[in-house]
Amino acid sequence: MIEALLPLLQLSDSPRIVNVSSSMGQLKNIPNEWAKGVLSDVESLSEERVDEVLSEFLKDFKEGSLESKGWPSFMPAYRVSKAAQSAYTRIVAKKYPSFRVNCLCPGFVKTDLNYNTGFLTVDEGAESVVKLALLPNDGPSGLFFHRNEVSTF
Repeated sequence: MIEALLPLLQLSDSPRIVNVSSSMGQLKNIPNEWAKGVLSDVESLSEERVDEVLSEFLKDFKEGSLESKGWPSFMPAYRVSKAAQSAYTRIVAKKYPSFRVNCLCPGFVKTDLNYNTGFLTVDEGAESVVKLALLPNDGPSGLFFHRNEVSTF
């Protein structure tokens, strides 16, 4: 979707991209050391490297070897997809330095995904998304936020 919207974003005086991620996708929650290494290597990070991690995950999934290959045991596809999304956020932020590109975990929000067991209302979860969307032009970019605080990838 980002690629499709780039022409419009480039016309803006203050282009913003806010990817809604999850703390479940933080690298500390990805036990596969190889994948963690690839996704944390900011200097070598590229779309191709992210695709490589996702292809390996899919191969291991099809083989039924997720656990033995060190992938997360709980919600593995969700966690790996969010880790990949966060890595892609860093790639886009580096590629478009005039944009403010960040990702965040809005917190444990009551949604259909968690059968409305979250602690935060949708409005409360949206607050941090809106805050990042309204950053000043010299605001941070390429970061992961947990709600309103900078966190680790």
